[in-house]
Amino acid sequence: MKQVFLMGWFLWLFCPFINGQIAQRIKLLNRWEDEGFPFWYGRTIYNEVWGFVYKGEEYGVIGHRMGTTICRITNDDKLEHIQTIRGSAIEDWTVIHRDYHDYKGYLYEVCDESTSTLRIYDLSYLPDSVHIVYDKNELILRCHNIFIDTASAILYACGVTDGIGDYGLRLLSLSNPIEPQLIYDYPFVNYVHDAYVRNDTAFLNCAFQGLRVVNFSNPTMPLPLGTLSFYPDLGYNHSGWWSEDGKTYVMCDETSGMRFKVLDVSDLTDIKVASMAKPPTFAETMPHNVMLKDGLAYFSYYNDGLQVYDVRQTQSPKRIAYYDTYDGEDGPTGLFNGAWGVYAFLPSGRLLVSDRTYGLHLMQYDAPPWITPQDNAVHIYPNPAMNGSVYFYLAHRTDYPYTFQVLDASGRLIMETDTQGDYLKIDVQQWSAGVYIYRYYAAAKEELLQGKFVVGR
Repeated sequence: MKQVFLMGWFLWLFCPFINGQIAQRIKLLNRWEDEGFPFWYGRTIYNEVWGFVYKGEEYGVIGHRMGTTICRITNDDKLEHIQTIRGSAIEDWTVIHRDYHDYKGYLYEVCDESTSTLRIYDLSYLPDSVHIVYDKNELILRCHNIFIDTASAILYACGVTDGIGDYGLRLLSLSNPIEPQLIYDYPFVNYVHDAYVRNDTAFLNCAFQGLRVVNFSNPTMPLPLGTLSFYPDLGYNHSGWWSEDGKTYVMCDETSGMRFKVLDVSDLTDIKVASMAKPPTFAETMPHNVMLKDGLAYFSYYNDGLQVYDVRQTQSPKRIAYYDTYDGEDGPTGLFNGAWGVYAFLPSGRLLVSDRTYGLHLMQYDAPPWITPQDNAVHIYPNPAMNGSVYFYLAHRTDYPYTFQVLDASGRLIMETDTQGDYLKIDVQQWSAGVYIYRYYAAAKEELLQGKFVVGR
């Protein structure tokens, strides 16, 4: 089978590129796909993405109709194909959905179609290969999503059938990582589509029954902590991610046209919707999955690709970057094409995104610093600039365009760019030390701002 590796290039501005895709402030580093995989149900081949680190090396995982592919992420930003492992489902071509999580040197895989298994891969043979050490269907025949709470060594399996019955949520002990044991089947909702769990606190996305938050410190006697059953733009409660400080939960409803929700969960007995938003692309745009890291929400959107929102001000989320991975036409006839998943927790800061047609994408986004908005004040940070880059910041209500110039002390123009958004990263690595003048022109308001900053060495 012919495998395709596509090198990307840096895109700071709003501009078209390969396959008619568009991006803002996202760098495409590399892409992997296999042209030999068969299409099914339109143009869909690939599904979930995951990332992990083993012995200091970063790896990307992508599911597809034929099974699972693992790529090493090289230091020069390439996706190096390691291995493609055929799935355990009897009819792999029917597979739409796989899911993954890693724990203690093992990768766990489930599949939600055909006759499948819970599969565990031993990662100790990397970078050469992975080996299957568990491939059984006694505990899981099919399963939609999994999440591992590493603090308690418990795997939370969502939407499970074992061939005997169906279970909304099943808890498995990973005390022995390659011999999972059944702990408990949670009976209090019809179905759990996805879960986020940390230190025994589980946020359960329960489809049309909304959100449940449950404490599983005693796994067989779960304690309900909070519920959100009714809220604006209520749809199919699909997925979410909990902030590091425990105060915010970002949630996706997989329903056409619905906005994502930023929840205030500082008091789990009184969960509030702080805000809602969606990309300004087309009316039926629909989120799928999300990861929340350092106040930035990384969404995989059908049709609209990777969408990055700053949710540090929970009542006013702002889109600050995006990359459309799919070149098809937006609209209701192809709502489930495009990006499926995102992984945002590689130590290098690189991002992994899976597209249902175009495979595994390796991307780079330089997350901006947190600057507290102060009544439209202009910020240059850091000032002086000592490490090769500086950010210009000005809060805008909308993404209207502006022109930004930099002049040296003699008045010579050394940089000019047309862009939009609150943050603009400026590479000053090749500039001489000294004082520089910036000029900001906002055509929509015929506004001119001017100031100074220093480049040091």
